[in-house]
Amino acid sequence: MAGPSGSGKTTLLSIMGLILTPSEGRLLIDGSNVTDSSEEALATLRNHYIGFVFQQSMLIPALTVLENCLIVHSIQGAKPDAALRRKATGYLKDFGLGDYINARPEVLSSGQKQRVAVARALINDPIMLLCDEPTSALDAESGKVVLDTLKALSRDERRGQILVTHDPRVFPYADRLLKIEEGKIVYDSRTATVGAPQP
Repeated sequence: MAGPSGSGKTTLLSIMGLILTPSEGRLLIDGSNVTDSSEEALATLRNHYIGFVFQQSMLIPALTVLENCLIVHSIQGAKPDAALRRKATGYLKDFGLGDYINARPEVLSSGQKQRVAVARALINDPIMLLCDEPTSALDAESGKVVLDTLKALSRDERRGQILVTHDPRVFPYADRLLKIEEGKIVYDSRTATVGAPQP
């Protein structure tokens, strides 16, 4: 999803991520209307259904890479068990970070940090991965690695992915491209005619 600053991209992503409440319409998860759910109920739904990847990786410097992946469970008051540690370790190895599992974030490149953030977002097996400008702070090489990682994950039919960006490098990776201006969809690659102008 692309569009100029102020077009409503991040607001829409925040609504889909159950952070903001829509001013109109309904918000459905698995067919259930959650629009008027309590904050506590929305937090529970977020933890079970939604994974977030932001522009900045927001890793905690004092924790190891593995501990950063498990931080959501620690915040919720649960102690990560051996199975969860194996899952996190598996993601990190899949993303080429097997040598950094016990390292601190300070030794990682920006692209590596962002891949840790993707692993952290996946730890609860979300049905939707929401990415807000995940490559805008990365150089071309690091951005490509992160995009390749996200593209590989998108092949899992159990999980959807929505990515908000200003970065045109992202567009070729998208299965569907939407452009938003002033809160409205002005371009949809799924319905665009051949030869129509693109974002």
